[in-house]
Amino acid sequence: MKRLILIILFGLCASPAGAQGLELPPVFASGMVLQQQADVELWGEARPGARVRVRASWTKARPKADADARGRWSVTLRTPEAGYEPRTLTVESGRERLELTDILIGDVWFVGGQSNMQMSFRGNPDQPVEDAQRILLRSNRPGMRLFRVENGYALAPNDTLRIDGAWGPADPEHVKEFSVVGYVFGEKLHEVTGIPIGLVQSAHGGSTAEAWLDRAELERFGGFDLELTPAKTDPVWYAVLPTVLYNRMLAPLLPMSVKGVIWYQGESNVARPRQYRELFARLIESWRGYFRNPEMPFYFVQIAPYEHPGVNSAELREAQLDVMHTVPHTGMAVTLDLGERDVIHPARKEAVGERLAYWALNRDYGHPAFGCRSPEFRSMEVRDGRARLKFDYAPNGLSFFGKRPSGFEIAGSDRVFHPAEARIVPAFWGNEGLEVWSDEVPEPVAVRYGYTNYVDGSLYNTEGLPASSFRTDDWH
Repeated sequence: MKRLILIILFGLCASPAGAQGLELPPVFASGMVLQQQADVELWGEARPGARVRVRASWTKARPKADADARGRWSVTLRTPEAGYEPRTLTVESGRERLELTDILIGDVWFVGGQSNMQMSFRGNPDQPVEDAQRILLRSNRPGMRLFRVENGYALAPNDTLRIDGAWGPADPEHVKEFSVVGYVFGEKLHEVTGIPIGLVQSAHGGSTAEAWLDRAELERFGGFDLELTPAKTDPVWYAVLPTVLYNRMLAPLLPMSVKGVIWYQGESNVARPRQYRELFARLIESWRGYFRNPEMPFYFVQIAPYEHPGVNSAELREAQLDVMHTVPHTGMAVTLDLGERDVIHPARKEAVGERLAYWALNRDYGHPAFGCRSPEFRSMEVRDGRARLKFDYAPNGLSFFGKRPSGFEIAGSDRVFHPAEARIVPAFWGNEGLEVWSDEVPEPVAVRYGYTNYVDGSLYNTEGLPASSFRTDDWH
């Protein structure tokens, strides 16, 4: 008899995934937001071979699927236009039934990256978030919903249902634990568009770009040790390892339907700017494949100035700018004026979220009134011992916004850079621009701006968007 009981128990433990019955992943739950006007894939588990039927309150369609040998199933539902009418969704298999209520149809944005994106309103010890309490005062928004994935890693892709996270309302208690940058971005979209906004946060402090890519993609890219074992995994610094965050914090969410992605990451790749230029571009294209949206908007933050030891982080900022120039449907929020010399997590997170929102509002929601692109160096000429620079994306001209011009350097043919003065010159050669000079350099050949680890950016367009660090030369 004891042997029979053991055999039965062993059989239960060895049962295939899904034998426990009907189940949905946490990202499909009451109180969620579903992407509007999309073919949304809904998936889950059931008993192997069982028929699963889905009913949604907004359509007469009744999609069905049979669970495979592992108990996996999926169906596709077409969603309507955005609206605040609470919707319901029912999933049935045999006598089992799951009913989801209070579903809103709107736009879902994915919030990804490392610690500057993950940073909540709590801040860190001696690293507060500026105006955190003031932002929380306005955070009771029934039209917004939040889903935050808990940190974790895996050496192989996780089971599709196994992810630690849950939907919650946008109220002070839930918002306080959420990404400040992500929340402010969503808040501005909600205010201007008036439609429901869902935010799905999956961000991990200290993470590298390669941690968010799958093994097959990194095998094609090359240059990474992909033979991961527990012995190689540091329990503190695991987020730098290739694939481990994709496996645990992204793969279980795929292929959910989203409007687009906002991203803030790069500090952990700062010592490898040339590789990052290609790796980040590959990440964007890969994520578009993961989410099955080849033109998915992908807006990202240029890393803020900070005294990184042993490197010049301007080279990584330059790589990020190059990615925006070469990868379509991307936009970069410049933060050259928001950094802190000795703090890698700058306090002014609200401005970052707003600058990301400008991109989405301008490009995706039909609001060109919002300027979104920072001024970018276009050309240089030398006259009378002074360099004269022209810029794109400054339609109403440049401004220092009351700051003293700083961060400018100029060099002659000897390639030695000296601190330089700068002034805005109206309407030279028919276009406003910048004049840069130094008495130490009578015949300038190159100018650099903010091309150091730390700088307090002082050059803006009149929309208040700061210029990125740049150089007119390619000397290394």
